[in-house]
Parts: sequence; C-alpha cells; structure tokens
Amino acid sequence: MRHYEQVFILKPTLTPEENSAKVENIKEAIEKNGGEILAYKELGMRELAYEIDKNKRGFYGVVYFKTNPSVIKELERLLKLSEDVLKYLTIKYDSKKEVSAFNGMVDTANGKKPEVEEKEETPEETPSEEKQGE
Repeated sequence: MRHYEQVFILKPTLTPEENSAKVENIKEAIEKNGGEILAYKELGMRELAYEIDKNKRGFYGVVYFKTNPSVIKELERLLKLSEDVLKYLTIKYDSKKEVSAFNGMVDTANGKKPEVEEKEETPEETPSEEKQGE
C-alpha cells in the first residue's frame, strides 16, 4: 500500500452537514476499496486565490490515507463527477524521506506532536579557556 494525501475544495454554499456528508463519502470511497484512513484535517472555509466557477471561497479538507494505486483512479473519478467539489489534488509519497514527512503530517493532523530527535550538546572549549589553563 502506498501513502497518499488528498486535498479537496468544496463549494462554499454547502451547509456544515452537507460538508460532513461529502467528506464521509470521500472516506467511504477510500475504505470501500481497501484503503486505510490515517487522518482527516478540516482546514475550513478559506478565500481562493482565483475564482473557480464564480466562487471566491471554498471549504478545504485534507485526507491522509494508505491504499493501492488502483483506488486513486476510482476516487478521482468520483470527485470529478461531484458538482460540489471545486478542485482536488492527490499527492503520492514514495521515498523513505517523503513517507517520514507524511507520518509527521498525519501525527499533526491527529493532534500529536511529531517526534523530534534531540541532540545532546557538548560544551566546546573556547580559545580563551585553553590559554587560561596553560
């Protein structure tokens, strides 16, 4: 299974209940086809950089998930057919470095702090300290 991030923008005219229903439809489409939802992050209503279908605002959401590549075509087909979806973007994470960054984003979306490796600092001698000891 590969790691994916899907960003989507829904029409601003939808009610919060309709937004939730549309997000659930997206999640169901992923899970129904054997995918695993790792996290969902609601980014809320935001101003668009440019008008899309005469809309100046949109409801943003991000889903982080793992699935087989064959599911992506079906998911994008469903999003393309939906009149409530203004835009969507699917990002695939391949390399170990990308997957590591992906896991950090999933932790952040789930409200966890990403793990950061702490380095122990060793005090270095300054030239003035060396001269005093001589």
